[in-house]
Amino acid sequence: MDSGVKAFYKIMDEICEERNIEQKVISYGWITELKKDDISKYIIGYQFELNSAISYNIAGDKFATYEVLKSNNVPTIEHRMIFNPQTRSRYYKNKFLNEAKELLKQNENKLVVKANDSCKGKDVYYCSTENEIEETVQKLFDEKNDTLSACPYLEIDYEYRVIYLCGEILYIYKKKKPYIIGDGKSTVKELIDKKFSQEPVDLCRELDMNYIPKENEEVTISWKHNLSSGAEPILVDDSDEYLPKIKEIALNAGNAMNIKFASVDIALTNNKEILVMEVNGSVCMNKFAEIIPNGYEIAKNIYAKAIDKMFAE
Repeated sequence: MDSGVKAFYKIMDEICEERNIEQKVISYGWITELKKDDISKYIIGYQFELNSAISYNIAGDKFATYEVLKSNNVPTIEHRMIFNPQTRSRYYKNKFLNEAKELLKQNENKLVVKANDSCKGKDVYYCSTENEIEETVQKLFDEKNDTLSACPYLEIDYEYRVIYLCGEILYIYKKKKPYIIGDGKSTVKELIDKKFSQEPVDLCRELDMNYIPKENEEVTISWKHNLSSGAEPILVDDSDEYLPKIKEIALNAGNAMNIKFASVDIALTNNKEILVMEVNGSVCMNKFAEIIPNGYEIAKNIYAKAIDKMFAE
């Protein structure tokens, strides 16, 4: 069991002890049963018994999330569906592949292809040619994915993560893509090795590992914002000029999906567009709790409020 998972269980232990909740871990650790006043509630993984099955399934499908948000006029990144002909034979593979290729042309040969149920940045690929689209699609189909999404690749300054609970925003922080700072002597490769315990995934293609950045020169090294891959979390406060719009969009997204407990990921692009990237019905704060100052207490406070809501219903 890694340290993040241990921290989650420790948080659950503390919350249950403080609230006189009887806790039992069953199904080989997958299900946590909470019991208070003869009422049982459940946590599966990081999914708390608050969201309906419908809301959770929408959040678990990237294209479904896009369609629901678009239908409710919530600004979101465009998605195009690609079906696996082996499992969804009633749809035509070439039609949807051609739509993805057209989207590539419209977006200066920059496209992202991902599994619709992907999480933590896995099964998400950058494509710059039609051949790469075809190869990526086939790879994901070979891994038994039923459906994929194609999205325009956007230059994103920051990704904001908003923790949403029953129409209320509990917490917001933002993430910066992994980067290194030059010292005028070391190569990019040497600086990466110094800063990270393991090389961040999905390094930028144009990255020259032998390049020696100037002193204090900042070099972005990956195109993803995942904390588990080396992205940097940044605390935000009311001085952030984009915060009012971020809050408005997150609240609208939660309301549109009828979801109760979720994290909403919102992109601030380099041309200052603000767009929903995805909504997560499983709220995992393991990495956050490890690396943010006071992150453990922040995560505990959020999970405690979610558990209180569970038993209030």
